[in-house]
Amino acid sequence: MDDLDLRAAKIRLLCTDIDGVLTPGALTYGREPGHTKDFHVRDGAATKWLQRAGIPVAFISGLDAAATRHRAEDLGVEDCFAGHLDKLPVLDQLCAKYGLTYDQVAHLGDDLPDLPLLSRVGLACCPSDAAPEVKGACHWVAEIPGGLGLLRLVAERILKAQGRWADTVGKYGA
Repeated sequence: MDDLDLRAAKIRLLCTDIDGVLTPGALTYGREPGHTKDFHVRDGAATKWLQRAGIPVAFISGLDAAATRHRAEDLGVEDCFAGHLDKLPVLDQLCAKYGLTYDQVAHLGDDLPDLPLLSRVGLACCPSDAAPEVKGACHWVAEIPGGLGLLRLVAERILKAQGRWADTVGKYGA
């Protein structure tokens, strides 16, 4: 096992930023109040795989957006923190809730508000278009930009490292 797999094998909670990670980062405004976001369907499937494996997923976003809360609801993500630019207290709350240490947590982030988490967690990941400071703090800079399935890649790595990937694939008859 390489270092990333050793880190992934310990993960018991996956936290993720939203804008620029689960979405491409663009906000679409129309005549109605609020905005829309595009989420990748593969990230949704991977969220469910992690949940079924007993690994909760938490959304921690600086932007308070109805679209984020709706996506969390659709996926059964119980821990949705929208409108939290100071993310470290949220991470501490989640670790207390689940009885975890930082090294048992993965975080996906792309910009400066994610640095306090990325510098502490056991598996820090970012998309290829993340801020340079974020890339420098991460254990894994994925080969894809935000919004194109980063959570899917990370979930697969975690499940493989924990010996759970065959069960996930097996549910689809493969």
